Amino acid sequence: MTRKTSDADYSKLADSYAADPPTADEIVGEVEVVDAAALRTGRPRGGVAVGKTPTMSVRVPLDIRAKLDRLAEVEHVKPAEIARRALVEYTERHTV
Repeated sequence: MTRKTSDADYSKLADSYAADPPTADEIVGEVEVVDAAALRTGRPRGGVAVGKTPTMSVRVPLDIRAKLDRLAEVEHVKPAEIARRALVEYTERHTV
């Protein structure tokens, strides 16, 4: 079972990033800063998502789903969080 990433966890990640940012060799393409609030939105507790975070269903091959589940377990987040991050990164890199 995974646990929810807390504000303290995000703070530690931010501190780690500030202390040891990625090198040019680790970065692919143009770097854009993503608003952390966009990554942390989800279904409101005890209610239905209205406007800000509507749901979306996506079918993925079993091997991709298995990788997603393993990443989510390692990062202690839900698979939907990894999917949201991936969609944000992709849409930021591929603007029309």
